[in-house]
Amino acid sequence: MVRTDTGRWESVAREDPPWDERNRIIAGFIPAHSAVLDLGSGAQTLRKHLAPDCQYQPCDIIRSSPDVIYCDFNAGIYPALPRKYDYVICSGVFEYIRDPAHFISQVRNYGRKALFSFNPYDPAQSVVDRLACGWLNHLSESQLERLFSSHGLTWRILHRKDLTPVVQEIVYELTPG
Repeated sequence: MVRTDTGRWESVAREDPPWDERNRIIAGFIPAHSAVLDLGSGAQTLRKHLAPDCQYQPCDIIRSSPDVIYCDFNAGIYPALPRKYDYVICSGVFEYIRDPAHFISQVRNYGRKALFSFNPYDPAQSVVDRLACGWLNHLSESQLERLFSSHGLTWRILHRKDLTPVVQEIVYELTPG
């Protein structure tokens, strides 16, 4: 079993990450008055980008505040939640999941819609480079979309950002099919 790099995430939970622009973009797709579950919430920067009347619930391996619900997806620790949320956010989490199919099967029922960001594998890219980032899965865009469909999820791309000629980041919206 792959253990989660808690040292890395403890550091991330203490300060605004350089990739926070992604949370600003994701928050722009979430309407006011929404209940939001932030899986892998880290420093909880998504919260500051949401409309003030949104209900925000952080969930992370690091308890950076008293309201964080504990999880460790690579250890199979998924939270038992008392409710469903309007939006489940996976911003910068999915690349670090060892078993993406199991993750999808568990979190797909946490809310009405999910917003996932992902950096898909491109054959021109080295898996070693992905591993150097700490990424544990190497799904191509088409493999990821087939995974969503195989779990009965309807998906659409909300945002695509090219980071380099090879690496891109995609934000997907998922809804039960």
